[in-house]
Amino acid sequence: MAREFQVDALGARLRVALDGFAEPDADRLRDQWRRLAAEGDAADTITVAAVPGPGADVSGHDLDAVGIALRRALNQRAIEANRGELVTFHAAGLADPATGDVIALVGPSGAGKSTAAAMLGAGLGYVSDETVAVTPSGEVLAFPQPLAFKETAAHGRHVAGPDELGLLRPGPRLRLARIALLDRSDAATSPTISTVGLRDVFDEIVAQVNHFNALPRPLSLLDGLVRRCGGVQVISYREAADLVGPVRELLRSAADPGPTYSRAEVDDWVDLEGDAVVLARDTITHLTPLSSLVWRVLEVPLTLTRLVAVAEREFGPAPDGSSADALRAVLHELADAGLVRSSGARHRARD
Repeated sequence: MAREFQVDALGARLRVALDGFAEPDADRLRDQWRRLAAEGDAADTITVAAVPGPGADVSGHDLDAVGIALRRALNQRAIEANRGELVTFHAAGLADPATGDVIALVGPSGAGKSTAAAMLGAGLGYVSDETVAVTPSGEVLAFPQPLAFKETAAHGRHVAGPDELGLLRPGPRLRLARIALLDRSDAATSPTISTVGLRDVFDEIVAQVNHFNALPRPLSLLDGLVRRCGGVQVISYREAADLVGPVRELLRSAADPGPTYSRAEVDDWVDLEGDAVVLARDTITHLTPLSSLVWRVLEVPLTLTRLVAVAEREFGPAPDGSSADALRAVLHELADAGLVRSSGARHRARD
C-alpha cells in the first residue's frame, strides 16, 4: 500500500511517497518530518520503497537506514532548490528562544553536531541538525529535520524526530548571531573558545558551505556574515557533551547589550614579538602587551565581555578581579589614539 506526506524543505515543497511499508513504519517515517509538514502542490516527489526496485529514490527494510537515506535525499533537494540564493552551512543550528539569535555549529560529519543539538535542544530552540540556511541579510530559515545519532559500529546510526526527542521550537524570527567552527580533538582536556577572523579559518569554513561558488559575490557575502557575528568562534573540545557550556556562553554573549569594539583604519602596523607598533595619522604608537592583544583580536568586532574572556585566557584574571576595568582603560587609550572605535548594541530588540 502506498502512503505519502509532504515536506517544506527550505521553501521547496516535496512529496514523499512510501511504498510497501507497514502502517506503523510509515507512521514513524512521517512523524520524523512532522515539524516540516506541508500542504498544497508539490514540486517534486521522492519515492521510498520497502523493497528495492526501479523508480525508488530510497529503499530498504531497516527503518534507520531508510531514515538516513531519506534525510539525505530531502536535504540535497532543499540545498539544490536554493542554490545561489541561500548560504547553506553544513552545520547544526540552535536558537536562543528569547532573542531568536542562532548559533551555527559548523563542522564535518562526526564532529558531534547531532549529539550537541539533541542535548541543547531541550533548552534552546532546535533549528537544524544538518543544514543551517541563511539569507544574505542574515535571516535564518529553520529546517528541523530528524536527527541522526551514531550508535555502535555494528548498529550504525539511529534516527529520531525532534518531537520524539522533546526539542523546543525555535520561534518564527531567527537571525544568525554566531558561527562556531567545531575542532574536535582527544587532546582537548577542557573546551575552549577562540575568536578568529575569516582568513584564519577560510578553507575550513568554505568547505562546509554548499555550492559556495554559486552564491552572488560569495567572498564578500561570507565575510559580511562573519563580521556581523563577531568573527568565527573556534570551539576546541573532546566530547559532544563538552559543547553545552560553550554554546550557551556564546549565545549569552551574542545578546550582550553593550557596545562592540573594532579596529579603526590605520596606515600600517607590525607585530614585534608580541608587541604591536601602529602607524596612524603620522603618529607611531607602541602598544603594551595587553593593548597589543586587544589590537590583534579586534580584527573582528568584539564586546567587552568577549575581550575580558580573551585577556584572561592569555594573562589570567586581574589580581583584584578588575579585568573589565583594565580592559576599559586600554580601550579608552586606544580610542584616544584613534586606533579603536565602538558602536552601539550589536543586536536590536526584536518585536
